[in-house]
Amino acid sequence: MNNAPDTEEHWATKSENLEDNNLLWKQYNVYTDLFKFYVNVTWQVITWFYAITGAILVYYFDHIKNNSYLRYALVLPAILSFGFYQIFSFGARQNQDLIRWLNYIRAQLSLPGRPHIEVLNKFLDLSSKLFLIVALCLGVMFVLSFFIRP
Repeated sequence: MNNAPDTEEHWATKSENLEDNNLLWKQYNVYTDLFKFYVNVTWQVITWFYAITGAILVYYFDHIKNNSYLRYALVLPAILSFGFYQIFSFGARQNQDLIRWLNYIRAQLSLPGRPHIEVLNKFLDLSSKLFLIVALCLGVMFVLSFFIRP
């Protein structure tokens, strides 16, 4: 898809109106709100996950010498990280539909632009890769904890 602005863009003037009951306009608003919701949820999940994982790792490194069973605390964030990797990867692929729908509605209504949904796509893609790296690192730490004594 070409992300460059069309050469024949139509910018609305104050004399042009779009009816409130226009189905495409309603869909456009729903998809825009959905995009904002996705960005918000994505940010909240990432913030929550890294805060919890950071707290677990701090506690793990501070107390591993006293409790060998503490290594099992690494399993939960590893599983969560792998799950988020799969969810975010899927979300990045599905986001292409949202881009396609908004491009269609924008063209049909002659709107000059749309939300920059590609930002969400990059955010989901990068975050999914980071989740995979974290899952692998936690998995390696867990396995090595059986062979390396603190």
